[in-house]
Amino acid sequence: MLREFYKKILKDHHQPVAIKTVADFEKTPVSYEQRITNENWTFDVKPRDESTGNEVAIDNMFVYKFLILERKLSAYKGMDYWDFIRHVVNTREYTRILSVGSGPCAVEMEIAEKFTKPYVIDCLDINENLIKDATRRAQERGMNLNPIVADLNEIEFKEKYDLVIICAALHHFVELETVLERFHDALADDGMFVTYEPVMRNGMFLWPATRFVLGLIFLALPARFRVNHQDYPGEKRVDRYYNEYDRSGWTFESIRSGEIPGLLPNYFKTVHFGRGMTFLRRVSDTLYGPNYRINEKKGDMRLANALCWIDRFFRATRLLKPEGLFYIGKRRA
Repeated sequence: MLREFYKKILKDHHQPVAIKTVADFEKTPVSYEQRITNENWTFDVKPRDESTGNEVAIDNMFVYKFLILERKLSAYKGMDYWDFIRHVVNTREYTRILSVGSGPCAVEMEIAEKFTKPYVIDCLDINENLIKDATRRAQERGMNLNPIVADLNEIEFKEKYDLVIICAALHHFVELETVLERFHDALADDGMFVTYEPVMRNGMFLWPATRFVLGLIFLALPARFRVNHQDYPGEKRVDRYYNEYDRSGWTFESIRSGEIPGLLPNYFKTVHFGRGMTFLRRVSDTLYGPNYRINEKKGDMRLANALCWIDRFFRATRLLKPEGLFYIGKRRA
């Protein structure tokens, strides 16, 4: 028992190969080109709402509870990522927006529904299937979206944008320094960069202190809340500890996510640095979130609320690093 606790909890886990550039993939079993194919496949098969294109969490209401709480706590003057973009657009005469990693543009269309002033959104993504779907949906809804299929590493921005936005996609980019510099250069003089990102440790590993806290929480949870719904195809195995492994091993998932908070202030003048939750995503996402029947069982709702309050404590006291970030930056002088 003590040996297993040391191996799973006390021993530090990290990315086997430190990734900084595309060339570093030559040191890994999966090439850059193969990762692009794998990445496109993972997003193509995700369940989505037919009318909006948004990802849906089947049988998991806990994840929505988590998202609402994180958006509230990381907000800027009471505005989350969605509200802030609407506020900027609706207080200008015209806004030109670049959205990167937009996929089916579901978030962009959700935000644009409440625009009251003229705008255009250039939606850029490497996944052709998702962009085609976005084009169809935008035309059906009469929205001024301009979908672009391209690799960010290769495209040149000829326009200057009032807003450069990226929602939960920056953590999939490898050469972050180059990407952030290009975002900065694409901004108009009074332009702003806005992102809402998961910023867990590279490879989606846990920070050591978070691993210790989450390890103790898992030990206290009944078995039915530790059923893993994702990592073991064809079975629903009960995990004794949070199942931690390199989730950037075959795609770009969280490839350099832990470096994002430290890099952003190097490229933009920070307006807002909204800290998200610490460990709550780990128990509410697709792995374990479906175990909580919060709409059906009072006990499950109480447990979910307790986990929310525990996370809020560690967030407020800064004893654990946040795994979410809402960031607003301006162009540097």
